Amino acid sequence: VSLAGEDRWCGLVVAAGAAVAFDAGALSAALEGAGEVERRRAATARLPRHHPERASDALAVLAGCTFAETGAVVAAPTTSLPEAPGGDRQWDYRFTWLRDASLAVSVAALLGRGDLAAGYLDFVHAMAGSATVPTGPMTGVRGGEVPAERLVEGVAGWAGSRPVRTGNAAADQVQLDALGFVVEAVSVHVQTGGSLDRATWELVGAIADRAAGDDTEVSNGIWELREPKALVDADLGKWLALDRALWIARGWRPLTRRRRWRRARDRLRERILGAIEDDGLLPQAYGEPGVADAAALLAVVFGLLDRHDPRAARLVDAVIARLDAAPFLYRYEPDGSDGLAGREGAFLPASWWAVAALAAVGRYDDARRRAGDMCRILPRLLSEEIDPEELHCLGNVPLVWSHMEAARTMYLLDAEERRRRTGAAGLWLWRVATFLRMRLRRPPAADPLPTITPG
Repeated sequence: VSLAGEDRWCGLVVAAGAAVAFDAGALSAALEGAGEVERRRAATARLPRHHPERASDALAVLAGCTFAETGAVVAAPTTSLPEAPGGDRQWDYRFTWLRDASLAVSVAALLGRGDLAAGYLDFVHAMAGSATVPTGPMTGVRGGEVPAERLVEGVAGWAGSRPVRTGNAAADQVQLDALGFVVEAVSVHVQTGGSLDRATWELVGAIADRAAGDDTEVSNGIWELREPKALVDADLGKWLALDRALWIARGWRPLTRRRRWRRARDRLRERILGAIEDDGLLPQAYGEPGVADAAALLAVVFGLLDRHDPRAARLVDAVIARLDAAPFLYRYEPDGSDGLAGREGAFLPASWWAVAALAAVGRYDDARRRAGDMCRILPRLLSEEIDPEELHCLGNVPLVWSHMEAARTMYLLDAEERRRRTGAAGLWLWRVATFLRMRLRRPPAADPLPTITPG
């Protein structure tokens, strides 16, 4: 905690049992050393023109939420900070999600930190283990099983919220959309200069084979619904996995037999687009019309619907109209239909999707305005949600997912701005130049953070 100015610090030590003494000089030196390491890390990054501070903060949060021993990304270092004070929406996020590890690969690669991207990709491999395809959405930070979810009796959290939880029942869920994030991460990694080794290609191929199954499965999805459904976003995840696997194969493994993947991808696309309703809305689940879900925006962000397809703009407008809390966005309608108590806030990752989707359909000015409004309101450390009226942060903090989506969105705004200035050909040339530059300039591994040793 800074006491006055930038050169005076107060250290607080909380210990159980014997007293722990710290040398104040050593503590100060260690803090300064950590700051210098972060400054050097930031200097090697390729930050976007739009709100570069958000991308820089994303890298710092990613470093702070990485378990150095294994490279695992902790979703958030906290548990049970409430999404709805007074309700029961408190969860333990001190584990690593396949989604977050994959986003870490993508964002680190986009920001020019291919060394970090390769490290996080190694952990994705570790999550898959001998099964090749990851069988669950999350693990402990050492790669082991997540403890069973339990309530901590007699303890209240922030604002008196109960229950306080440890462990997470989502470990046993099925989240098919996460598989799409994995293959998307590999595609970003290789197109920004990363290598495609045999193990990574086998991971991509195994996930694509899994996604090519013709069954409509029930799953818990990206929101970790406690009751599984035939979710549209599960098909979006499978489509993304197949589409990116086909793209990787064309450029890096051209002899791969791809007909089954292509047919499955096209079949999934037809099924997803067939669910679009008359007002342009893509519902949360098949057979449940009228239920809005922000995850539908990923159909536009990831290109299932082309920017020139009129259905893309109609879908974006329909989702925002139903879930808007300008400049933020709810992930689904906060009416309590998810079976939990209390009204949750607007969801920050989904709010960044709204910006990215507006940019994807060519509404750059709207996207930039929305991003600017969010950045003016939000603190540097991003939580999971925000009360759109009181502007109080809600949920666990800092949430890696919120920071990763913010950084990726700024990159997409940069790309859209370049498209507006130079056209599609200019954007393509920029991306080729970026690939070549990153291929030739791979930064060295970052220095380890200094340790603080008790005196």
